Amino acid sequence: MPKAILKLYLILKRERFDIVQYSTTNAVFYAATASWLACIPVRLYAQWGIRYVVFSGLVKIIFKQIERWCCRCSTVIEPDSMGNLEFSIREGLYPRDKGRVIWNGSACGINIERFDISQKDIWRTEYREKIGCDVHHLVVGFVGSIRADKGCNELIAACRSFFSNMPMARLLLIGDKVFYSTIDKDLRDWVESSDQVIHVPPNDQIPQYMACMDVFALPSYREGFGMVIIEAEAMGVSVVASNVPGPADAIRHEVTGLMVPVRDAVALAEALQVLLRDPAKRTAYGVAAAAFARDSFEQKKFLQYVLADKEQLIAEEEFQINHAGKHV
Repeated sequence: MPKAILKLYLILKRERFDIVQYSTTNAVFYAATASWLACIPVRLYAQWGIRYVVFSGLVKIIFKQIERWCCRCSTVIEPDSMGNLEFSIREGLYPRDKGRVIWNGSACGINIERFDISQKDIWRTEYREKIGCDVHHLVVGFVGSIRADKGCNELIAACRSFFSNMPMARLLLIGDKVFYSTIDKDLRDWVESSDQVIHVPPNDQIPQYMACMDVFALPSYREGFGMVIIEAEAMGVSVVASNVPGPADAIRHEVTGLMVPVRDAVALAEALQVLLRDPAKRTAYGVAAAAFARDSFEQKKFLQYVLADKEQLIAEEEFQINHAGKHV
């Protein structure tokens, strides 16, 4: 038994918690196993993404079995999107009565006070100046780790394919380059040499930078939910995202943005051009996006649902204990 599992088991056995919640691949494996061994009454797996979908061959088989084991050890599973709930059920990871989504999904909801659309015009002017853009530039934005499984190969290839015909277009990449080597070398070379690509390191001014964008793109291969989509929508930015579980729940196709097939740079380029060449459509999508984010994912309301969910889980467990006691 790995030392981490043993240590967790001893802590959980001693403290006798009513609920243990866990998420992310490594932590889930250790915590789910230790909680199961310690007989914790409510073992809550916050399924914020499914890792094995980006793998192939033997690695995919192994990671799928790990996912299946973690689900089996858990008493309740709460993916952060309906798409991942339905995917998990189809994959046989757990039965329908074991999984549920809180409210409309997401892991934490959107902080409307931070992503304050009333400040958009002010931030747009200030931060466009910071990145060397003016009112005439058309900015495609991305926020996240710049890596292959976030769809960055497709995004960069898509932009490269038409930017030469759109000299005022800019690609704004905000994020770390820890896995930058997973980007094709010819695309990295273009990013480094093109004056149409802007890179900004990770920072805490994401709402301000999103205000600069005309279109936000997340062509990811997998996401638990795709919270950055909701953040962009909260700032009134039209979006383009891949049609995979998670992001598909964070967008309303042809209402707040456009969905495209995953790993399809050609379709992505077409969708980006549709929005960049049609300011009226971008504006309409942006207005609908801001309302969608506010009405469906506002953080304070989301947290009320989270609290109610925890109270329900505890009440259900207490009922089972009391009911079992009457039949002893």
